[in-house]
Amino acid sequence: MFYNWNVIGHEKNLLLLESDIKSGNIHHAYLFAGPSKIGKFRIARSMAGILQCPNNFCHTCPTCVQIERHYHIDTIELKDDGESIKIDAVREIIERLNMTGQGTYKVLLLQNIGRMTDEANSCFLKTLEEPPPKTIFIFTAGQIQDVMPTIASRMRIINFKKLPDDILKDALKKRYPDTEDEVLDQVLLLSLGRSGTAIQLLSKPETFQELRGIYRNIQFLDEKASVSARLTSMQELSKTPEKINTFLSLLVYFFRQKMLKTNSFEEKMRAANIIKETQRAMNLMERNVNPRLLLENIMLKI
Repeated sequence: MFYNWNVIGHEKNLLLLESDIKSGNIHHAYLFAGPSKIGKFRIARSMAGILQCPNNFCHTCPTCVQIERHYHIDTIELKDDGESIKIDAVREIIERLNMTGQGTYKVLLLQNIGRMTDEANSCFLKTLEEPPPKTIFIFTAGQIQDVMPTIASRMRIINFKKLPDDILKDALKKRYPDTEDEVLDQVLLLSLGRSGTAIQLLSKPETFQELRGIYRNIQFLDEKASVSARLTSMQELSKTPEKINTFLSLLVYFFRQKMLKTNSFEEKMRAANIIKETQRAMNLMERNVNPRLLLENIMLKI
């Protein structure tokens, strides 16, 4: 690749973006869709650097430094803070996009466009249809279904996937050469193909221990816990909503592994039913269904 994207994997998508840039066929709006913590927003920020830097994304000039430190005047960045994006915020963004720029482009980076309210989407749609000159939109989303169809239809959609274990492990070995293979294998298990999670686990031991604890708890809930203990555990988990998605993702992984390892048809069907119920719960939680009830229902399936 021509540019230093500073990200693990996704070579095919990066080459596609480089082709757009080199050919001058840059779409005015991109949507990077895929699981969280796999590098989508880092790629979005790198693309902003490539578009703005006068020296082929050198990483050292004032423009690159300003983008890396989040204060480049013509690169507007909205990171996911867990809050919805309301119409007033969109109006403020539109006003900034219409101001006179100093750089090559005006670039709007928006992490998780699914946070936009319906009002905000409607307000933003006209700007997306008729953007100010030299304006590029780069958005991310967990899945295309999170984005209003009228918005998504006006974007170039690029799908990102979790990384295969061999690619992720090779990259982690290069970044952390002193890490033992046993630790790397545990990180691969817990990160579920998410490079951002893997790096976080290796750089923050407390996070690694926390995730390992969640995985061991899943083993206990499946193999030894009584129904009462399972339900009590879910009541406690529902009090820490920031951990629920991690728990459910690891639960799906745990039972997929069980499906692969068992020769029992009954055990395969049991695991498949738990996976189906867990994925259903993950979808319903995005619609603000009571998480405690969903978690307890999964435990009753176990």
